[in-house]
Amino acid sequence: RHRVEKVWRPRTPFELLACRVERATKRTSPSIAPSRHLIMFSRRAVAAWALAALLLVALAAAEGSDQASDDKPKPPPPKKSSSGGAPCSFKGGAWKNSLSQTEKMWAGSLARLCAQTLLHPLDTIRTRRQAAGGLTTTPKDMLKGLVPQMLGAMPAGALQFIAYEQTKTELNALCKNQTLGGLRPHLTEICAAAVGAAAASLVRVPQERVKQPVQADLYPSMFAAIQANLKSGGLSSFYTGFTATILRDIPWNTLSFFFFNIFKTAYEGLLNMAPNQRDTMAIGAVGGALAAVIMTPVDVVKTRLMLQKPGADGKLPYMGIAHALVKISTEEGPGALMKGLTPRMAYLGPLAAITMSIYEKIGKKMLMDKGPNWCKKK
Repeated sequence: RHRVEKVWRPRTPFELLACRVERATKRTSPSIAPSRHLIMFSRRAVAAWALAALLLVALAAAEGSDQASDDKPKPPPPKKSSSGGAPCSFKGGAWKNSLSQTEKMWAGSLARLCAQTLLHPLDTIRTRRQAAGGLTTTPKDMLKGLVPQMLGAMPAGALQFIAYEQTKTELNALCKNQTLGGLRPHLTEICAAAVGAAAASLVRVPQERVKQPVQADLYPSMFAAIQANLKSGGLSSFYTGFTATILRDIPWNTLSFFFFNIFKTAYEGLLNMAPNQRDTMAIGAVGGALAAVIMTPVDVVKTRLMLQKPGADGKLPYMGIAHALVKISTEEGPGALMKGLTPRMAYLGPLAAITMSIYEKIGKKMLMDKGPNWCKKK
């Protein structure tokens, strides 16, 4: 009698890649399945390469647009209007005051929609990794929760940028005669970013309560998550984890704006020139990623609070932010508070860069469509 060996065959490109790698390194039989860890490593490597390629293409496109604009013949400087005054300019940030509230709303909502939709797969990987017990992510899982992500991105972006710009304008008018030791621009940016993040949280928290359970396989669809929230506690259940979200989003926005201003000032001091579009995106990405590292433990706690379900005794695993911090670090070790760090950095860094660059691009296009004297129009 001969023993019939079951032949294993790869079913996905990731398993085929892992099989070839293991056969090349260990010279194993093609009928033996490669290890699970190697398959997961190959998936992560391919995802990382795809992300890197996407970022390189975006940076190359931004650089190409800068070079193309430099190669074009420069038009003569605009003449002063008969009413007098300097010609309109996009230098600094005062040009945003010429945007109406409706224009700021559309620019902010479209910028947030584009950024969050492009980076949704990374957000899904982060959420599944931070869930209790951790979840592996397959290519099919990366699009889970995309619909509530897109539905909530536009109103959240509109609220954030309207509140941010309005707060910045009011603070500049209030403190126009005060320098605050040269820190007024930085403090204004920090306060305006905090108010914008707080306004966006009014939409983002219900969005996360629907999106994250779908990403973590707690519910099969957005409608099932909405029905479960309504049954568990009514409309108030959509704001579970609101405090943790505020404690995560406001510091992240504040730190990302602060780091962006610091790095931009250092860039201009070293090179004696303003950064171009590509370098501006890179500075924003670094600032957003660095802020993400600092706020990762709060993000883990926020995810656990939003994904928790009552146990067999009817009680929730976590009673609040402090209790969740202590319980996670005690039962799973302090390193559990940094789960999802890599996808979080890869998500929030490009998110800051893409959102701000698209917002400014749309805003400038709206003003340029009004003509060369857009700053003088009411």
